Amino acid sequence: MEDDILSIIFSDIDQREEAAQQAVRSELERLELRRTKVGLGAVDEAEYQRLKGLKSATGAGTYFDPLFAGVRASFAIDNGDLRPVTIEHVDGRVRIVDPTDTTATYAPPAEKAQAEGAPEKAAAKKAAAPKADPEVVRNRLVRVALVLGLLQREGVPLAPLKKGKKGTEPDRAHRNWAAFSEAFYRALGKVQANIDLARKVLPILAAEGDQPADSIRPIVSTLEFARVMGKLIERGVKASEPQLRRRVNESLDQVQDVGEDRPMHELGIVLPDLDAAANYTIVEDHIRLAGPMIFASMFEELKAFEAVDTMIDMSQRGMLNLGRGPAGTKLYEYWRNAPNRMSSSERQNFYAITLGIPGGAVDGMVNTDFQDLWLRFVSSVSSLIRENRVDQLLRSSLPVSVNQQQVKKAARDLATNLSMHGYGMSFYAAVDLQNQIQEMIDLLSDEQMRAQFGAHDMWGVLDYVAQSYLGGARNSSKYRTLATCGAIITTWLADHVSRLRDPTAPMIDLKEVENPPARALGESATSKPTDYDLVNACELWLADMAASDQRIEEMSQPREAPTGPSRPIQIPSVAQDLLDQAGIGLGMSAQPNGNRPRGNGGGGGGYVGY
Repeated sequence: MEDDILSIIFSDIDQREEAAQQAVRSELERLELRRTKVGLGAVDEAEYQRLKGLKSATGAGTYFDPLFAGVRASFAIDNGDLRPVTIEHVDGRVRIVDPTDTTATYAPPAEKAQAEGAPEKAAAKKAAAPKADPEVVRNRLVRVALVLGLLQREGVPLAPLKKGKKGTEPDRAHRNWAAFSEAFYRALGKVQANIDLARKVLPILAAEGDQPADSIRPIVSTLEFARVMGKLIERGVKASEPQLRRRVNESLDQVQDVGEDRPMHELGIVLPDLDAAANYTIVEDHIRLAGPMIFASMFEELKAFEAVDTMIDMSQRGMLNLGRGPAGTKLYEYWRNAPNRMSSSERQNFYAITLGIPGGAVDGMVNTDFQDLWLRFVSSVSSLIRENRVDQLLRSSLPVSVNQQQVKKAARDLATNLSMHGYGMSFYAAVDLQNQIQEMIDLLSDEQMRAQFGAHDMWGVLDYVAQSYLGGARNSSKYRTLATCGAIITTWLADHVSRLRDPTAPMIDLKEVENPPARALGESATSKPTDYDLVNACELWLADMAASDQRIEEMSQPREAPTGPSRPIQIPSVAQDLLDQAGIGLGMSAQPNGNRPRGNGGGGGGYVGY
């Protein structure tokens, strides 16, 4: 059984190394991009040079996991107290080399022969060298594995790595190195006091673990090894325990939370995180679909849908001098696909269901709370940034950190509302509207089409058609800004749903707002908005709506969230008829369709409501 110790693969060692390598690559790429775009400060430049050095490190001692590198460096120290040894690992398999004692050196014969060269040379060297002492090798392997596990369990501070002469090494000048060294020797002492027990426990764990069917080597986690040893030591189990395998399995079950027979004194009071269980309440896709809906509603305000229909009618009557070319083809294809697109009344229905815009059908689930929740979130973000400026000048940062929770509450209420009203066909309608809007933009932006109306851009085309044929043009600058801001805000909220589930973490990174990061190639504010983009969009929204400071302050104050289910609840038709007869209904269903208020044009002005 003990022979298995020499072939054990420690899974978490390999996993930590892979994660550390990926973290170095990702952070280096981020800093390189930012360095090219806006430059780096002194601290970021030093970090960039450190990571660049790590990436260029070569040699047998090149490891990126700070824990393993720190333990490796501590075991290799020749200070007279410990015999220095060199630790290496390949794919989770640990190798220990004692440069001063060949009897304590272990390497599998096949691998050793391959490393030495020809089989004859390896055999000759093996005959000349003393035979390896397996007891010493096993003891050292167990010691290293258990020290690594204990340090992981304790969560010791780790010193960052830097490029060394032969690979990477921890920065001994860093403040964490002293604390790490203290924890290392504390763990080493604990291991030495229980080495006999550890020698027997490790092969039991290797045999009891669930191994892959195609694996020929046992797999163990050093962290699990340390936790099982901790349980055994607490219970006073010794190496001479006759039922050691049973005790190990009991401890392993406790570590892995298997079974229900844990002693009461081992159970702590840990309440569940209810926000983390809100996956069903807040649905990311439902939040994201509000962006195309807001975008389309602003195009309704600009009379864009009507303008394109008018242009098709003009073309059919020969009023547009379009020859053979891309513009004529786009116009014809738009007309030909008209039966497959939503009508004006169908679009209004979806606006009412998702955004609460007046004008939709009475039998839908109208989102009557969206208007208020949207303004509260936008105003909360704006108030947070304004208070941050005052706090930087006059007070400490405490008020800002507290007010972050007000922003989080407003964001959570809005996200819950959008999630509840995103069921049914709304998602598919949002995708359809998005495609239709892109077709309209391509058509209106065509050079030949713009020349027909003497316009420099698509907005000039819309203004001309609306002014000449649709009773007057709208403020295109205002509504296209609101459309973009709506897309940014909803996308940001969908991308950061995870922040809503952390009850203490800030909702907005104020440092990122003050120092916006460089945007990656191919990304835009609408596709991958940052915290800076969110703040900018909220401020632009309020500015275009001409919201006063008093109004913003009033809307940013926290209020109780609207009462409602986390998802639509189907009401029997009989009950629905009774509610309608009583004049109650759902949402706005009590109002006749013809008498329902439509707001300013039935689009964006219907729910911004200042």
